[in-house]
Amino acid sequence: MKHSPPARATLVAYGHSWVDGDGASSRAAGFAALAATELGLALDNRGVGGSGSSATAELITSDPPPAAVLYVVMTGLNDLRLHGGDPAALNNYTGALRRILTAFQHTSPETAVLILAQPHLVEFGLHAPHNRGSNQLIDRYNAALQGCAAEYTQTLVVEADGWDVRRMLDDDTVHPNDAGHACLARAVVRAAASTEQLSAR
Repeated sequence: MKHSPPARATLVAYGHSWVDGDGASSRAAGFAALAATELGLALDNRGVGGSGSSATAELITSDPPPAAVLYVVMTGLNDLRLHGGDPAALNNYTGALRRILTAFQHTSPETAVLILAQPHLVEFGLHAPHNRGSNQLIDRYNAALQGCAAEYTQTLVVEADGWDVRRMLDDDTVHPNDAGHACLARAVVRAAASTEQLSAR
């Protein structure tokens, strides 16, 4: 009697176009794909280009995430690029983060969740109406992210150490190029390797 091989452990990723791999030279060069390969995991990439945090939260709450060894999330950039410094947008962002993290906790409380802080960009004035952001706003949103993540167990905010806006952004000024995706992937791998859930798989 034949037995099916065990399902391969999976990294499930959610968020905006960076998660989806935009700016990379191929799907395999996106940071989620690179990180999954390095960690020996299958990839279930649910990133959606152009999505804001509320759309990511709606996706996760309406269609609960599948079982995984690791969840990766990156969201918020489109919120601040579209709404600028509007306090209501920041409040909506923190509310969406809590919905996302609560959904993960309900679905799989033992699975590690890595949320990537947004690295800086070099230009915000293009691509109207998504042209209202700034690096100061990125810092404000990242601070809010840190506060929300601290409320949840199994959740870690990941910083892209070594990020260089001069050489890691695509010509469109919005998405990472291959070097940027590789930088993000390294950050995910370092963080994931430190989690008990991943090492125990």
